[in-house]
Amino acid sequence: MQFLVANDNGNAEQDLVINGQRISAPNVFARVGKLVNLDELNPEYVLKHIHDNLIVSVEGAIYYVGAYALSSGQRCRSITVGVDNDKVSSDIVYVNTLAHIAGEAVAACYRESGAVPDTGDAIKVHVDMATAIPVSYYTKAKAAAFAEKFMHKQHKVTVYVGAKEYVVFIQFDFVKAIPEGVTAAHAFMHRPTLIHQPENLSAGTFKTLRVLHIAIGEGTTEFPITTGISFKPDFIMGTYNGNGHAIERVLDPFKRDFGLQSVTRQDFSRYLRDAAHKYHDAAMSYFMPALEDEAEEILTMAEQVISRANNEVDVVAVYGGGSILMREALEKRLMAFCTRAKIELAYIDDPSDAVFLEAEGLNAFINSPLFQLLGDKARSGEKG
Repeated sequence: MQFLVANDNGNAEQDLVINGQRISAPNVFARVGKLVNLDELNPEYVLKHIHDNLIVSVEGAIYYVGAYALSSGQRCRSITVGVDNDKVSSDIVYVNTLAHIAGEAVAACYRESGAVPDTGDAIKVHVDMATAIPVSYYTKAKAAAFAEKFMHKQHKVTVYVGAKEYVVFIQFDFVKAIPEGVTAAHAFMHRPTLIHQPENLSAGTFKTLRVLHIAIGEGTTEFPITTGISFKPDFIMGTYNGNGHAIERVLDPFKRDFGLQSVTRQDFSRYLRDAAHKYHDAAMSYFMPALEDEAEEILTMAEQVISRANNEVDVVAVYGGGSILMREALEKRLMAFCTRAKIELAYIDDPSDAVFLEAEGLNAFINSPLFQLLGDKARSGEKG
């Protein structure tokens, strides 16, 4: 089995594309001492919804991953906003990546055969993977260290599907980590209408397009400037701003006022997204004033970056999971600044595009001749 994996590890969500299959899951896990009795779980249901019901064993430890971890009542670990920018050494990134790839391998066997697979033989998967590192943290050495974490060894993952246990061996043949921002540039080159460019925009024209990215996440906002698919090393600023910081500021008073004990940042984020949830309106009333403070800081930094670049920017592109709720507080003021500077503002409209843009760019990259060339060089021992 051969997988092409585009892997975007956000502070809140992990977005992947595995052989064209889109996967989004909370980027959390819960490590548990032993398995509960899973005999009553329907294997077919689990296999059809594997990424929402992911229980795995990695290197001898048992983990509930993503949505299943959040719903389990177990103590969950997530990437801490403003602290864990080092995704290179994060065990959450490592475990969850292996878990989703292994889970997808078992689910693929089910889809291909149309029946619950036999557990007798181990499933073997070869993987080429592209991922991203925050541009303000990125160096070639860190990118190489991230790749080394996965390559040059075989990873054994056991996936638990009801009472059945599937052993999956994962071999990473090639892993390439690129800077965030460059990932989105690949998406824009693949689908230029995202940034209000003609659908038939030529590669030659795109190579000269100067884009300031405002990539608003849960814990960080990145402000790289790219020309084509290259970033300018003098403009690799990032700040600790995003939805997660606003949530962290209001979470304790919210829990206290409603008598809630174990509400996590991810739970609160779910209340915000789900308009039908009983706590949605209350969560929004706590959240929005704090979010406006985050938007103010992001706007200030964007203006500083554009001024430093002497307004030599063609497009400001705003995207990321944090951009959706921040739109009301940010877009009009940013538009006024861009209009004055004769810069086009492309605030990504579709929420699914805004959230999945980095993963889409990684998927475009991994399917490109450039990725193939880099992989061939790596396999032949050349540096590149």
